[in-house]
Amino acid sequence: MFDSDNAQSYSSDSSSSSSSGSQASSYSAYSSQGKGFVLSVGGSVFIGDKPLTDKISEFCSAINSLGEFRFVIVVGGGKTCRNYNETAKALGANNFQMDKLGIAATRLNAQLFTYKIDKATKKVITNFDEIDEAIDGGRIPIMGGMAEGQTTDAVGALLAEKLGFEFINLSNVDGVYDKDPNVHDDAIMFKDISFNDMTFLLREKLLIPGQHLFVDPQAASILSRSKIKSYFLNGDHLENFKNCLRGAEYKGTLVQDQNDVIEKDESESSFEKVEEAHELPMRKRIIKRENIVEEDEEISPHDIDFGH
Repeated sequence: MFDSDNAQSYSSDSSSSSSSGSQASSYSAYSSQGKGFVLSVGGSVFIGDKPLTDKISEFCSAINSLGEFRFVIVVGGGKTCRNYNETAKALGANNFQMDKLGIAATRLNAQLFTYKIDKATKKVITNFDEIDEAIDGGRIPIMGGMAEGQTTDAVGALLAEKLGFEFINLSNVDGVYDKDPNVHDDAIMFKDISFNDMTFLLREKLLIPGQHLFVDPQAASILSRSKIKSYFLNGDHLENFKNCLRGAEYKGTLVQDQNDVIEKDESESSFEKVEEAHELPMRKRIIKRENIVEEDEEISPHDIDFGH
């Protein structure tokens, strides 16, 4: 179960405010010893039909102002990846070849971030063994995809595990929801959930083709096994992003090692809202889904939207 402290109604114009204006101060010197974060930057935020120059520039400026922290930035493929893969598939490419093309697209996107981030590595890192030296030298490694069959979220999760950093996913939604907030106005956002809750939500969404996933299952498995504190934020709201890093009030979802907030009944398979004496439906129980996928129906990985 979860209560009013752990859920919010989706609203495109809602945001958290910082309690202190001093938190927004700028830092010019980059620390090689500060708290570390791996940022999984969704291509859906920064790559439209073409790269969104202003958004990329604003994000890079925000990173330049956060010199008290250490970062590794992993950039997703967005429409660049999808457009090339659609053409490649039409020309006869198989899934492995499409994965290789997708990796190239993410690295092409990532290269753009190296031009504006002051302490960025000036080439996209393509080898995990180069990461430690770059960070120890006060640089910010910029990366894209690394291996076929692996999303950039999984790359980010592996890096957080390797480095002992926290993980931040920046996408085009405000946090982790019970259903896609871009489609459902009544979607409920979780304020904080356990790793077990995260795994449960992903399993539920995978049962329906075309569902938006807030993170891919491989990345979730890595984050869960090492109990990596993880934040899911909207990449369009950079002041909110800064507030999260600096410990101020923010809007998003925190996944951490805590008690579950979702009651789970393994014999059932989906959610039903239960109206109570509150402004918003704040409790859920698990019921059988009406339109469950038939047992013999296969779900293609290419029907799943990872938001990148």
